[in-house]
Amino acid sequence: MMIRRVLLACRGEIAFRFIRTAQRLCIETIAVYDEEEKTAPFVMAATYRVQSDMINPFASSDYLLTIAKEYKADAIAPGYGPLAENADFAQACTDSGIIFIGPNVSALSLVGNKIQARQLAIFSEVPVIPGSAVASLSEAQELAASIGYPVLLKAVNGGGGRGIRLAESQNMLEQAWKEVERESLAAFGTADLYIERFLGHNIRHIEVQILADVTGNVIALGERGCSIQRRRQKMVEESPVPGINATLRKVISESAVKFARAAGYTSAGTVEFLVDTTGQYYFIEMNGRIQVEHPVTEAVTGIDIVEAMFTIAEGKPLSDDILNIVIHGHAVEFRICAEDPFQGFMPTGGVVTAYNFPHGAGIRIDTGIAENQIQLTRYDSLCLKLIVWGRNRDEAISRAKIALDELVVAGFPTNIPFHRWLVDYAPFSTGNYDLSLISDYHPEPLNETLQHDIAIAVALREYLTMKAISEGSAALSSFSSWRFMNERRVSYGG
Repeated sequence: MMIRRVLLACRGEIAFRFIRTAQRLCIETIAVYDEEEKTAPFVMAATYRVQSDMINPFASSDYLLTIAKEYKADAIAPGYGPLAENADFAQACTDSGIIFIGPNVSALSLVGNKIQARQLAIFSEVPVIPGSAVASLSEAQELAASIGYPVLLKAVNGGGGRGIRLAESQNMLEQAWKEVERESLAAFGTADLYIERFLGHNIRHIEVQILADVTGNVIALGERGCSIQRRRQKMVEESPVPGINATLRKVISESAVKFARAAGYTSAGTVEFLVDTTGQYYFIEMNGRIQVEHPVTEAVTGIDIVEAMFTIAEGKPLSDDILNIVIHGHAVEFRICAEDPFQGFMPTGGVVTAYNFPHGAGIRIDTGIAENQIQLTRYDSLCLKLIVWGRNRDEAISRAKIALDELVVAGFPTNIPFHRWLVDYAPFSTGNYDLSLISDYHPEPLNETLQHDIAIAVALREYLTMKAISEGSAALSSFSSWRFMNERRVSYGG
């Protein structure tokens, strides 16, 4: 079935990302939005616009299906919105005769349950971390004692860094159990939990991008490194992963394909692994949706993953170009979020008073913001993504430094200062880092004098941005060469 009109069950930069590809494929788009986002880029770019009175319309399957039927949508694209991995929603779309642009329902149900996914990995001879599902606190205590502390307690249907607690001893396990049970029930609708051994902080998080069509083709589009995290949520991703040998790179991709094939998976998905200090890798989960970091893979393969999702959803096989991909160069993605890096990455909000995006070879911006737009705290904190490509990692990092110097988002704190610190930090710039890196970041607390100086700096950034727009590159040159407060570089407000 040809897709001619698609409802976007998502917002922000991922909705805009789907619109870009849909426009090229001559597919009409329907954007759902609330009053505060009526001028957002994804809303302005859509073919049809539907204003909602709901606080979060992207979490209501009934509402979205009603709009889809009213506007005669052929398909619904959840992106990585709250319903993206909801098998009931996918089934409801199918029952309504609407294509769900994502995994088939059976595979989505399977990979969405971490215990079932773990069992499938074992069946497929893919290594897993020692652990098991637990039905009670006493059972959890018994299992933790047998596999050894510390342990991680996780929600069976968890994701996005939620529903996870570390217990370093039996005394900590009871409190962790209560917290995960409560969070899991609120966020995922079930209190089912499981325990696994904690591998430590000096490990790496590596994931493999999968595409699978309905004819049985399953392809790995290389791996991504995502070990720069805060609160178990990713901040920076890159491909290829630095510091791993060709053998490990090959077997991880083969394991990802093996798992996806065993799950009967279709569409885009990501199989995630942890790698310990000995080079042993372990399956942890499969995310049944497009990932925030998919542009990294697009940059090194030249493939439009969203277009591939449309192709698969229409029942067509993947093209020979995709099935015979070759990795070219190196790419890094920096998530630019409304978070205060001087206050433990506390989420922030406000109005975008000014912005400036870098340009040049190898630079890509996927944005969800516009001037005078409100950054809403009730949604996620992601504002935009900076993706940088180079012929090799050194060139990519060099281009990233320049791009981050030119990047401005003014009006509220962002995590740009952290990224500027990161690209100059030796463990990252050399590629010799793991999940422990974030603990090395110790920005000084802001005092009143610094707050005053930063306010002046933000105002100057806004002025220079507007000047650059009106006068061209000379003003941008003076803007990007100005420095402030050593590593902070006038970047608290962007």
